[in-house]
Amino acid sequence: MNLNDEIGWVNSILIKAKVEDPTKDFCDGTVFMELIVLLVSDNDTAVSEALERFHENPPTMAHSLRNLRAVLKCLAEDKTSVDVKPLDLYRGKQGAILQLLTALRVKYYGDMNTSKTKISLQNCPPEMEPNAKIDDRNSTTYTGSKNKEVVASSSALSEGQLTVLKTNESIIIMLKEGDPLCVDRHRLTKNSRVFKRLIEKLSFYEIEMDDFEPDIVGIFLTLLEEEKANDFEEAQFRELHKMAVVFEVSWLRENCRSWLCGKIKKDMGPGEKFYVFEECLFILRKWNLNDLMDLLISTIITTDNTQFIMDYLKDLKKVDSIQIDLMLKLRGCEVDGTKMFLKIVQQNLVDETKLDKNIKYLIQKLELDQCFEELNELYFQILDAIQNLRDITIEDLRFVLEVSTKIMKQFKMYQPKKDSNETKPKDGSFARNRYFGKDDDAIYAELGEVLYYEYVNEELESGRYAELTYF
Repeated sequence: MNLNDEIGWVNSILIKAKVEDPTKDFCDGTVFMELIVLLVSDNDTAVSEALERFHENPPTMAHSLRNLRAVLKCLAEDKTSVDVKPLDLYRGKQGAILQLLTALRVKYYGDMNTSKTKISLQNCPPEMEPNAKIDDRNSTTYTGSKNKEVVASSSALSEGQLTVLKTNESIIIMLKEGDPLCVDRHRLTKNSRVFKRLIEKLSFYEIEMDDFEPDIVGIFLTLLEEEKANDFEEAQFRELHKMAVVFEVSWLRENCRSWLCGKIKKDMGPGEKFYVFEECLFILRKWNLNDLMDLLISTIITTDNTQFIMDYLKDLKKVDSIQIDLMLKLRGCEVDGTKMFLKIVQQNLVDETKLDKNIKYLIQKLELDQCFEELNELYFQILDAIQNLRDITIEDLRFVLEVSTKIMKQFKMYQPKKDSNETKPKDGSFARNRYFGKDDDAIYAELGEVLYYEYVNEELESGRYAELTYF
């Protein structure tokens, strides 16, 4: 039963109080104490001792905890041991509340006949033998008469109806939101090494799954019951695969990988490529496994990826160096591929005021010197756009000059003309004396491309260019 069902029978017998908010109404111990008085009728001594320590209107946390300890001690003296901490009850933890209410119902309230719980009457444990007890290691493992396992149907779980009825050997699953689930322990331990270790070796009776959406947890538990998974919805795949890896469900993990491999090997449009690429990228980042990404790249590199790459790098600010490197592997023809990436750089410079680190990284990775002759016009347009950025820094200007000089020297596109009548001192006085007072256009026209960049680089190093240009 879930917590709401347990609260149903509790409210049906309470006289003084009614439970509306379980996270608040149980925290001071008054409701539990009333249940003890009503249910534990065969042990007056234990009840009397509990009432002696009980505070009807606890003013502080200490008084509330004292009430809760009195309730648990009374149950222990009546041979009903429940592995619940008073602090968990005080904090309103639903798993602890559910466990204690279940213990009270099973031990003392076997004849359930209210309409609210009628649906689960046939599944409640029968009257226990005199020597029956609750195993405090597993919360609700009964020794004595046993009943058949009761779980929610697969269809109900897949539809998001996450109510799982209490079984004779169940584990409490805490969800991100909503009532906790009670799931048969064998369903968990036979599929997962992690669950087996937590439940059988460490004696966990409560497992938190609040990192996952409740509907995904429901589907995951359904798959564990059916032990097969041939197809997945794209929106659910990542979380289900993550749960398979985290909880070490090896067969489900392999089925997830096989499903993704199947999508890689079929013909894909840009949208499908984007989805598969993102899933492979997530696996690469999360677990440092690159086999699926390598398979994807080797499969689609022979196809036309222009639209996919253009869409993916439309905003370079939203990607990182790993994504840029992977896109570069798909560029195909050296010249045409580089031209496409240059256009991406050009588009990303529009309306910008400073040079983004990803644009700089992409320019560095393109190795423009290998195809400069074919793309010189586009290249110079990009350089001009960078140099005209409003908030360009000295460091970025130096970067542009270094790349430009490297390319021009590589191809020896221009031959510098030396003036035999003048020498250029190492201290920079040549440039300072000859060109002081002239604007950049005049200096550029006189020196030519290479010498002009060398002149500006020299002035940058000395700090004079910045002073003349920006102050």
